[in-house]
Amino acid sequence: MSLAQDFKAFALKGNVLDLAVAVVIGGAFGKIVSALVADLIMPIMGALTPSGDWRTFTVTPLKLNVGHLIGEIVDFTIIAFVLFLVVVKLMGVLRKKEATPTTKTCPECLEAIPLQARRCRACTAVVGAAVLLWALLAAPAAYAQKEAKFEFGKAEEVKQVEWKAQAKTGLIVTSGNSRTTTFTLGLSASRKEAGNKFALDAGAAYARSSILVFQDTNGNGAIDRGELRRQDQTTANSWFTKARYDRFLSEHNSAYLSALASADQPAGKDFVGGGQIGYSRQLFKTDQHELVAELGYDLSYESYLTPVDSSVTIHSARIFVGHTSKLTDATSAFANVEALLNLNSESTLNADDDTGMTKTVDPLSDTRVNIKAGLTTTLWKNISFSFGFTLKYDHNPAPLPAPKGAPAYAAGFQPFADTVDTITEAALIVNFL
Repeated sequence: MSLAQDFKAFALKGNVLDLAVAVVIGGAFGKIVSALVADLIMPIMGALTPSGDWRTFTVTPLKLNVGHLIGEIVDFTIIAFVLFLVVVKLMGVLRKKEATPTTKTCPECLEAIPLQARRCRACTAVVGAAVLLWALLAAPAAYAQKEAKFEFGKAEEVKQVEWKAQAKTGLIVTSGNSRTTTFTLGLSASRKEAGNKFALDAGAAYARSSILVFQDTNGNGAIDRGELRRQDQTTANSWFTKARYDRFLSEHNSAYLSALASADQPAGKDFVGGGQIGYSRQLFKTDQHELVAELGYDLSYESYLTPVDSSVTIHSARIFVGHTSKLTDATSAFANVEALLNLNSESTLNADDDTGMTKTVDPLSDTRVNIKAGLTTTLWKNISFSFGFTLKYDHNPAPLPAPKGAPAYAAGFQPFADTVDTITEAALIVNFL
């Protein structure tokens, strides 16, 4: 091949022509960008600069033109940013709009045909009829999938043993004018493997205070020497423990069995024991939310401090609804409600009558409701902060015992514990597993 032919082949190559066009257009576009920077952007920056024309700044005595160098760097940065906006962003959007497909593929012969064509020019297959058939058959199904519907959640699939354990505790002791001792403890652990889950929860709270008592024993209307004393009183003395076993029957159904034991002496309950059995349904579950409902049977045995050796056995229907929510990767919240409705008649003291006489409590008249809500957030690694609130309602509470050292109640008078107890707590939690 001669030299002239080689040059002709080189000069007429597509890449060379594209390069020549790019150089010409790029040069013209560069003048526009330079004018934009020099005539619009830089004057605004010069007006905002306190020293005026900072490009003339020079370091003496070496006469280093630092201002000119900084100006070139600023020019380059601004030009590069403008090019990025125009070439990358603006041209990218235009190219996407230009890339809208104008053809489609024939389902019979796979030939490319115009987008609006109803018949293939290669195999003469009727494309429009197929589209119409799809619209009649597939579109209603697609529309039905968009309708809101209730979807049950699924039980988590655990392929290996998963352990969890955490503890929280607190101790406050004061002396001098304020003499109190307060102790709290909370433990929880669980083991999950395949369709089985074991959980254990325990807690205790104890508080004792030495209170100043002013008593006018001589009746002279004033507090004399010897009429001021301290009385020790236990204001909190409760504990509980609960063990539960869940057996998943399917993806979102499980059966549960639990055993409970507790005591709350200030509320008049020397011992409370019992068990629960029932059915649990995972109603709804996403990555952020989970809703669970439970129905079952509850057996409770309550032993009271007053009168001595008094007790009651309660058979109840149990209803439970619980919701957990993942607010962020580090923060979660929960809220649940448990209602226990007594099914049997109870021969016990009735809180509706303070005479201290044994009454018969009818079914559904000893309702108990437990409400819990809380929020937990991870502070650092295995240390978390939790804030919780608990409300306990007992329609027929236990008889209220007289404090130790206090006189006995008068004949025919028996006070009862409050129907509502609340607990508000803030604690640091250490997760061991």
